[in-house]
Amino acid sequence: MTEELKNIWRACFNDAGKYIDFYFSERYRPENTLVYCREGRGVAMMTLLPATVVTPAGTFAARYVYAVATLPAFRNKGFSFALSQQAEEQARAEKCTLQIVAPATPELFRFYERQGFSTAFYRRTVEFSAEEIAPAGALEGTPLQEEDTFFTLRERYFAPGDFFVRWDSGALQYILKESRLLHGDVYYFSQNEDEGYVVAAPENDALLLKEVALTPALAPAALYFLKRRYPQCRRFACHLAVGSPLWETRGTVAPLAMLKWLVPPPATVSTIHAYVNLLKD
Repeated sequence: MTEELKNIWRACFNDAGKYIDFYFSERYRPENTLVYCREGRGVAMMTLLPATVVTPAGTFAARYVYAVATLPAFRNKGFSFALSQQAEEQARAEKCTLQIVAPATPELFRFYERQGFSTAFYRRTVEFSAEEIAPAGALEGTPLQEEDTFFTLRERYFAPGDFFVRWDSGALQYILKESRLLHGDVYYFSQNEDEGYVVAAPENDALLLKEVALTPALAPAALYFLKRRYPQCRRFACHLAVGSPLWETRGTVAPLAMLKWLVPPPATVSTIHAYVNLLKD
């Protein structure tokens, strides 16, 4: 079955074979994967990754709906919808409180809206040209080695918010490995009593900062380090929480992800400042 799922992935996603093999060796779990079969083979798939939502009212088990794909010859037959129904049944059986999905296109936002999802997560993207990044000290970034350190720093920055989607240490270990596979890294920064990190991924002449957990005091020097570390990059795009104090007067806000409650949500839980990141849509 794994080879059939790889074939679906190749047909539907723009990923290199090396990355596909990496995903199936490092992150794929049969128990988290739904498959629709026709003519004796898998023709559609859906992955349900475990996550935890942290709020002041408590924590809630969730599932992130990921890698939804159907072979081109079998599309428009309702297979993805059928898998979505099965995914919800499975999530309820596992006592999950909600589901999360990150649609890749406006059409998919509408598709999931018809299934009861609503847009709850937004992201602010701030872009810089290399010329804008001025020298700002000699701060050096160190590649993070331990997923537990990654987890601890991430909790410090984002868990105090109203609605934070937590990935466990195993998921963060995958992010560390994935970043290096894609010729990026997760860089740790420390100065005086400040510390933080960025998840960096080069894409042609651009550097994407997939997650930025830095104080305003660290950010300029960290950005300057990345400019020196990736001299081929002429553009830098930072993905931030909407309410991040970094570069407050800059950036554009866009929808990122949706959620669906499987039980009535607690009255005290607010998603106004909901934060999720490190997603694959």
